[in-house]
Amino acid sequence: MLLKFIIQSLLALIVLSGILFQNALAHTVIDPPQVTEGKQSNNHVVITHGCGDGAVIGQSLVVPDGVSSTIVANGAPYTGPLSDFLQNWGGGIQFVQDRSLFSEQDRKTDANGNTIGFWFGGGRTVASYAWGRIPFVSKAILFVPESCAKVVRFAFAVADICKITSINDMNEEGAVSFWAPAVGSKYDGIPGGHAYDFPVYFTVNRDLETNPLPESCGAGQQVTVKPSAAQVDRDLPIIFNGTQVWPQP
Repeated sequence: MLLKFIIQSLLALIVLSGILFQNALAHTVIDPPQVTEGKQSNNHVVITHGCGDGAVIGQSLVVPDGVSSTIVANGAPYTGPLSDFLQNWGGGIQFVQDRSLFSEQDRKTDANGNTIGFWFGGGRTVASYAWGRIPFVSKAILFVPESCAKVVRFAFAVADICKITSINDMNEEGAVSFWAPAVGSKYDGIPGGHAYDFPVYFTVNRDLETNPLPESCGAGQQVTVKPSAAQVDRDLPIIFNGTQVWPQP
């Protein structure tokens, strides 16, 4: 009886793991999701499904600027700047012009000209059952040698847009899929709704061979960076030729 119980439990765990794995693949993700310190990488934001049966007609993405961002280190709020952990996050993400999926695109920048997001849309659409890949480049990001940061994980805010609506109607069924951290912005989505507080993560791993942790750091720090509500509200809308086209004002 004990052996039968163990076998049934293992089978149930395997089935559950498979379901979780399939669900993970069903969300918009970054491929590859992790990069190593000091190495440039060609990455893609992967759209894995539409809004129900609706095709994706565009995408908007916000990268935490590292200035107004919320930072957590080993589960505890961190009040210092991101520059305590990374030397060069500003400019770490580079926009790639590519019209193979959508006909229009542009980057979003901060006051220093750093890319803090981008949008793609127009022309073709991504069928609800199909995958689409939007490219970007992550440059050689460097850890501060004296820091205890071992991993820095960034929560990107992403909107896969299937209908152009006003901000009041964007949460209607089939309009948009949000993959965003719940930070109190207008684009959090609906609590309990599809993918609520389910951002797209991009992870930078310290190169422990070339840049080992100081001995006093122990196992090191796991750092998570999320955009502020103000940044998401400012940078997630799509501006085309000086006019906001999504959501409609």
